Parts: sequence; C-alpha cells; structure tokens
Amino acid sequence: MPVVAWSGPLPIGAKFTPHSGKALVLFCFDGMMRVEVGEDRWFIPDRHGIWLPAGTVPMVEPVVEPVGDIEFQAFQLHPKFGGRIAMPEHPTVVSATPLIRGIGRRLTQPSPLPEPQQRRLGWSALDEVARLERPDLHLPGSRDPRVAAVMARVMKTPRAASSLDHLARAAGTSERTLSRLFLRETGLSWRAWRDRMRFVLALEGLQLGQSSTALADTLGYSSPSAFVAAFRRQSGMTPTQWRHRR
Repeated sequence: MPVVAWSGPLPIGAKFTPHSGKALVLFCFDGMMRVEVGEDRWFIPDRHGIWLPAGTVPMVEPVVEPVGDIEFQAFQLHPKFGGRIAMPEHPTVVSATPLIRGIGRRLTQPSPLPEPQQRRLGWSALDEVARLERPDLHLPGSRDPRVAAVMARVMKTPRAASSLDHLARAAGTSERTLSRLFLRETGLSWRAWRDRMRFVLALEGLQLGQSSTALADTLGYSSPSAFVAAFRRQSGMTPTQWRHRR
C-alpha cells in the first residue's frame, strides 16, 4: 500500500513516539500538539500537521504530546512511493485539508475497505500531502549549554525573555556573546527567536481558551494591545480572528 494510516483520539497526557524509519505525516485536529525532535520543537495547531522524512526516527525519536484532547492522524509512507513526492528533507509543518482528514478516516473505518480502494485512497493521500501549504511554526533548539539553558528558562517563564542581559548573566555569559550564539545555533536573532516563541506559546494559550489580557501578562508584553499587535504581525490576524478562523 502507498500509505498505512491511523486515526483516532489522542487524549491530553498521552504521548506518541513513532518507532519507524519510514516517512510519516502526523496531523492534529480539534486541538493542538507539540512535536519534539531532538532539541527542536514544532507547535502544531488545529488542522495542521508535520512531515517527518524517512530517517528522522533512527537519528532521534520524535515525541508527540497533545495540548488537550485531539483527533490524531498518522500516515506512514511506503519507502517505494514516499520518495516520489516533492517534500523537504527535514521536518516541516503542513496545513491539513478536509480531504486529507477524510482520507484518514476512510482508511481507518471499522469495516476494512477492499484493497484496490485502499490503494486508490493511498495514492490520493500522497498527492494531497505534496500539495499542502507549509507555515513556519518551527522553534529551533540548541546544543550549546548556555543557549539551551536560556531557552528552557524562557519556555518555562516567558516573561523572563524581556531582558537578554539578565538571562545572559544567569547563564554565565555576556549579552553580546549570547546574542551571537543564538544566531549561530538557530539561524535567528535573539529577538526573532523570542518573538516566534511568544507566538507559538500564544497559539497554545488561545487553544486552551486564555484571554489576550492573560496571555499578554504571561508572555511578558507591556499591555494586551501590544500582544495583539505582535500576534497580528506574526499571523496576519488578531487573536480573536485566529480563534474563529474557518
């Protein structure tokens, strides 16, 4: 078969760790999930997924953790056919479509489909995956212990990200050195990495029903209006519009 699919609920507190070296596409519906691959994190909102190319798992096992209860779908691509679609050679967030969701449900319905129908649906899934949009919700990690320590601290207490000098001194280095290390390790400036971190954490907070006022305080913004403006710059819409999209 071109693909093997799994579809069903994944409750909060559960973790999914694939043990296959084959290419995978993992989707999240009606909620949000985090995906960790080594030091890197991806924040997958409702109706999005992540492409994991073949060979990702043998290097380091990804960990999928839902933020709230979700409908979870996984497509495992046959090595003979997965390489025929034009997909990146690194993990990549993709936007789901009603078609790919419907294919996953059909392939995993209680009454097994005839093999020719499964095969046709599998080809349709491959075609659809190759066409999916690819928004950037990747939060790069770092192997440098100083940068990793700062990342862990601000992920736990985001409002601490307001002062790079304070974070640098706590990590035993200078602000200039830490800024240089962030660019070298992540490909992003400190400010760009911090803004993306705040954005993906805001997505989680909105999914959990938190208000803009609460998120502005948690993420270290000076006011709710400053949070709304920053969110609009990242997503092209206000937090309210994001909640009610589609």
